Amino acid sequence: MKKHIPLALCLALVTSCLVAQQGFDLGLSGTVNSTWILKQNNYGTLDPFANAEVRQSEMAYKNTYGGNGGLTLGYDITKHWGVQAEIQYNVTGQDYNDNFEGPATIPQGTFGSISQTVNVQRTVKLSYIQIPLMAKFVAGTDKYKFFACLGPQLGIRTSAYQQVKIAGYVYVPDTLNFTANQRFQSFDVGVALQAGGQFYATKHLYFDLGLSFYQGVYDINGTVLRDLGWYDKNHLTYQKSYNFRGGLMIGIHYVFWHERGGILEISKPETK
Repeated sequence: MKKHIPLALCLALVTSCLVAQQGFDLGLSGTVNSTWILKQNNYGTLDPFANAEVRQSEMAYKNTYGGNGGLTLGYDITKHWGVQAEIQYNVTGQDYNDNFEGPATIPQGTFGSISQTVNVQRTVKLSYIQIPLMAKFVAGTDKYKFFACLGPQLGIRTSAYQQVKIAGYVYVPDTLNFTANQRFQSFDVGVALQAGGQFYATKHLYFDLGLSFYQGVYDINGTVLRDLGWYDKNHLTYQKSYNFRGGLMIGIHYVFWHERGGILEISKPETK
């Protein structure tokens, strides 16, 4: 009889854990983001300009948009608390556009003058596989629930692209003549935040709509950029650069099981 006690205790523990489960769901979600790279450095982008002050200038930020989409996996531990993990493909970056006092000399010629400005454009595009793991809070009715998620996020960079144009011509300064892996870190780390509403079409199917934000806490610049020693007139020391983005998120989720009356109920197709 005694040898059956541990087995009984294990069964009781497993049963209690299953009863405590409020739901397991799998879904698809996507976000349209406004993307930013915070704290820019010059990196010699404006070296062709004769004016020393221009050569050390920052460029004006331009509105830049990106997005992400992928799978979400949710697990409700209690009625109000759970965890949510995601695997998403993300496109982010930053565009810059500014006009500076000439002249500027590049291989294609000399452009502008003291009285004529020269346009400069800089584009940075990065893509990541992002994996957030967040605590999730929900509260509401059977038809609508408010939700909020917060947690760490890891990003694994899959591509990087940068282009500088001066007077409409592509310009590759010696200070930026490096590979993508030299210019940018291969991963990113930060904090993810989401908040919005869940709208239930059935007890097993719901849609969510909300806002999603990400703040990087790890410098995305590679070692070669940190060692250039050329920054801008506003900063005499190196400034770490961070990814930031925020946007509108929408998703669809299917609940595979949920607790009903203290009994674990497995989701199955409804029959007419």
